[in-house]
Amino acid sequence: MESVVDYGILMLDARGRITSWNLGAERIHGYKAHEILGQHVSVFYPREDIAGGRCDRDLKVAAEQGRFEDEGWRLRADGTRFRANVVLTAVRDASEALVGFAHVTRDLTERRKTEEQLRHSEDRLRLLIASVSDYAIFVLDPNGRVATWNLGAERLKGYTADEIIGQHFSRFYPPEDVAAGKCEMELEVAAAVGRFEDEGWRVRKDGSLFWANVIITALREDDALVGFAKVTRDLSERKRHEEERVVLAEAQAARRAAEEKEDHARQLAEDLRIARDRAEEAGRLKDEFLATVGHELRTPLSAILGWGRMLQSGALTPAKVTNAIDAIVRNAVAQQQIVDDLLDVSRIVSGQLRIDVDLIDIGQVVTAAVDSIRSSAEIKGVAIDLSSSPEAGVVKGDIGRLQQVMWNLLSNALKFTPRGGHVHLRLRRLDSTVEIEVADNGRGITPEFLPHVFERFVQQDGSNSRRVGGLGLGLAIVKHLVELHGGTVEAHSEGIGHGATFIVRLPLAPVRSSSLVRSAENAPEGKTEAMTYPAELRGLSILVVDDEPDARHLVQSVLESGGAKVRLAASATEALDMIRTVPPDVIVSDLGMPEVDGYEFIRRLRELPREQGGRTPAVALTAYARSDDRRKALLSGFQNHASKPMDPQELVFVVANLAGRYA
Repeated sequence: MESVVDYGILMLDARGRITSWNLGAERIHGYKAHEILGQHVSVFYPREDIAGGRCDRDLKVAAEQGRFEDEGWRLRADGTRFRANVVLTAVRDASEALVGFAHVTRDLTERRKTEEQLRHSEDRLRLLIASVSDYAIFVLDPNGRVATWNLGAERLKGYTADEIIGQHFSRFYPPEDVAAGKCEMELEVAAAVGRFEDEGWRVRKDGSLFWANVIITALREDDALVGFAKVTRDLSERKRHEEERVVLAEAQAARRAAEEKEDHARQLAEDLRIARDRAEEAGRLKDEFLATVGHELRTPLSAILGWGRMLQSGALTPAKVTNAIDAIVRNAVAQQQIVDDLLDVSRIVSGQLRIDVDLIDIGQVVTAAVDSIRSSAEIKGVAIDLSSSPEAGVVKGDIGRLQQVMWNLLSNALKFTPRGGHVHLRLRRLDSTVEIEVADNGRGITPEFLPHVFERFVQQDGSNSRRVGGLGLGLAIVKHLVELHGGTVEAHSEGIGHGATFIVRLPLAPVRSSSLVRSAENAPEGKTEAMTYPAELRGLSILVVDDEPDARHLVQSVLESGGAKVRLAASATEALDMIRTVPPDVIVSDLGMPEVDGYEFIRRLRELPREQGGRTPAVALTAYARSDDRRKALLSGFQNHASKPMDPQELVFVVANLAGRYA
């Protein structure tokens, strides 16, 4: 706080006297700390505000409502005034007793001065436009009615402002143009492309015609059309000279016009053909991708549903039950990976994918990736060779995302390599970069597809009979992640049957101490561990709120397995009634519920007094898993946000942590 110079930050006691003072306050108000400490905050208010009780009123509002914000005049030590934004926040102790206020001041003088200068500039511009006499400059409302009128418009068209304002601008056009819908056409074009320019005959008040150049510009505010600016210039004299020249060159002009028209028609036909081809290609890719998503999601879902129904039937032997559970978990993980890839692509498209940067031993990342996929390679009968330089070096990056890059490249190579083939991974240092090469002797890539290999939703074989699955997202994600790390990735292949090679290059990071380098051994491995529960969960009273019965009972089963006492509520209203009667120790609530959603539920809960459960810790357990959803949940009143599907053991520890119990 002491080093902040753009904001005046000070603390007041409960009576409004200053108890602390930062450099920003000294810069803004002009007092030294020893001059101001102990003084009442009213020293900053103008005399008329003090006489009107404004200072005391501001403190009272902040004390009653917790926060008060205002903009107004304040005084510096030299008596000069400045425009300020002031925020007063009440500070209370553990017993809710008022102990003082946090007072933050921001100097808005320069901003308001700039706004005033801009307003004066706009006024001068309006006066300038009104005084222009060589051009008719006026504004139309969105329906084409005249809203403003300058001297040039009065001179050129003959109408005074009182006569024309509120009238439709079609009265300036010849009757045949009005009948042909020319006025509406001009406004439609201007609204669509932003600007319309034309030359043609226009009509004065006395009925005489003049040749005019007209420019219509669409006016928008926040993308909404609010009107049109129209500028008209009298070109009658020029028109007369042009008509004389046209008579002399009529034949040549006609021939040129015919040629241009023919060229334009050919170009238009070509443009339409290209647009049609692109639309058809986009539609085909969309249909293929949607079909692929449906197939890839249904494949693990089929196994999950089939084994689940077999478990329901009770006809499985103990060994088969174990196989069924393993298959359900394995296919659920596969389906989650598909969803994660789709979410990653969504974050990439919206620019929300971020990385947490550490110093990483890239050799350990590569080794860990090979180890994680080696068992799958052995099952498929594909050999994986690793050639790694011990001096490969250290890079700056996100260890989890770099492992994702390596896993995607290796799994992609494994996917397209037949039994008996091999995948070779080479890691080496090249000057100030580290190069990772993943090569296979599998199917290969056609020359036509190679330039598109890193594009989203694009696959070399998108037919229903394709040999391997996938959404065509893995390599697109690899490219984006590598570029986020300041690196490059490229693909090479001599064609079908000749395998493929992918090369990643990352910049090396200067490292002063090996103790600063993060080891891949500490990165998440994704292994399934035996369920364990903290003993401190036993005896806890937990309320689970979810409108989906299966979700409620799953959470109940997990928490009761850890020793908790669990009550269930199918709606926010039911939950609030239960809390008022017997407040729980912890609340686990869904967000997407009918009638009253989780956000409104937690807001209503926080309005209850403490003895009715208003301060009960709560976690949002929801399928709304974006960073914006997390932020909204925490701002609404939840202490934690967890996304579905959630590991049961992790859920138990989250609840234990909220209850103040640690394993």
